[in-house]
Amino acid sequence: MLNMLRQSGNQLRRSVLSVALLGLAVSVANAAPLCVGSGVGAQLDSYMANYNSFGNACQVGNLLFWGFNLADGPSAVGAEATPDQISITPLTGGLYGLSFTSGWLISNALPIDQIISYNVATLTGQALIKDATLTIVGTLAGSGASGSVVETLSPAVPGSPISASLPSTLSVNIDFTGNEVSGLAVSNRLLLVGGPGNSDSAHISIIENNFSQLLATPEPMTIMTLGAGLLLIGMARRNRGASAKGTRQ
Repeated sequence: MLNMLRQSGNQLRRSVLSVALLGLAVSVANAAPLCVGSGVGAQLDSYMANYNSFGNACQVGNLLFWGFNLADGPSAVGAEATPDQISITPLTGGLYGLSFTSGWLISNALPIDQIISYNVATLTGQALIKDATLTIVGTLAGSGASGSVVETLSPAVPGSPISASLPSTLSVNIDFTGNEVSGLAVSNRLLLVGGPGNSDSAHISIIENNFSQLLATPEPMTIMTLGAGLLLIGMARRNRGASAKGTRQ
């Protein structure tokens, strides 16, 4: 009888391990590739080709990104950057997002009008995204020049669109806690207008988009795994208690 109880306890422990491994396997299977952050593949043209649908999304922290596009704005005259001239760096450290870097520079009263767009969503599919931050880095030289980036979010959330304008590095945050969303279509319109002369220029080098989330509630598979594990551990403890009692008798 004692040997049977011991065998039962060993079998239950193996079952607990099997359930835990099953949960881990499901998590790994659902993981998306990390967004490329340097070298080959870190330019916008590669993102447009490789992460072109939700099924091919890339991951930064607890967010998925896909559907990248570059288009000319209504004031464009041909001075805009091409996709291979725009580098992308994933942003980590709690506020997850993407940084777009290029040499957007204009003078002589000419404009640069360009729109970078993409989609972002939570890994879990839950409505957890609660805020967004737009940061730009750039300078104005001489007189008469201007530069700005307007970030539009869809579905519309309180505070959208976000606008940041030169002459200095600027970071603008909107918090829409209470109106959390599971995903957003993001559109960044960059508009530079040069001053009247060669030395009257507008320059933006970096556009950053960050997002943060509420703490996620456990997914059903996680809850099932935890519950099954606790149940099996409890049964094993009862069996060990019964075994000890039978030995004393």
